[in-house]
Amino acid sequence: MKAKKRPLYQEIMLKIQTYIKTQGLENGDAIPTEKVLAETYNVSRVTVRKAISKLIEKEILYSIKGSGTYVAFPKFEHNLFKLQGFTEEMQPFHDAIKNEVIEFSLIKPDDQIQDILNIDNDEKVYNIKRIRKLNDEALIIENAFIPFKLFPDLSIQAMTKSKYGFLKDKGYIIKKRIEEFIPQLPNKEVSEIFNIQPDTPLLELRAHSILDNDEVFEYSEVLYHPKKYKFKLELSR
Repeated sequence: MKAKKRPLYQEIMLKIQTYIKTQGLENGDAIPTEKVLAETYNVSRVTVRKAISKLIEKEILYSIKGSGTYVAFPKFEHNLFKLQGFTEEMQPFHDAIKNEVIEFSLIKPDDQIQDILNIDNDEKVYNIKRIRKLNDEALIIENAFIPFKLFPDLSIQAMTKSKYGFLKDKGYIIKKRIEEFIPQLPNKEVSEIFNIQPDTPLLELRAHSILDNDEVFEYSEVLYHPKKYKFKLELSR
């Protein structure tokens, strides 16, 4: 029986992937335009467009409107059923992790944060904003609020490392974390940090974490780079 011929767009998909490998293109590098690819492979631009579209679906490529098409970054997986910090998730890349602290101050929080942290209105909290990086590329922007009374000796230096590691060293045990995800569009600061367009949708994780004595030790708002993160939710019945 004669083998069924592969659709032309699939052949172009393979040729584009071969081109990426043979040319040594890295994550974020641009591939040639539709016009150039169509001329190179002697096919229509419609065929090239379909091949590129399928490669984008497979997260091998990504496109930026008005700019071009680029080799996609591998996406890191955030397991929603695992209580892990960024440092734990990135353990295989430990030497390449960096936490840049861009805000570290004591503030009087608003009523909403007071309620979440279950603190009195005269109590202060740390407001700590960090950019979590891998190989100097921003993956996460974290804005955290931590009661001063729990950690009066907390320092910027400690926050350049693992927050959960700091808690463990202090003898605290994290019991649980309650999370909710909110779809967002980035503001100017976030667009610049993540190097994304202002109309790129992303997810914000809002979470509060609870110690084994039922005390809330943190409320955080976390933005994940939309091109570098995916979320895993595994269900069974």
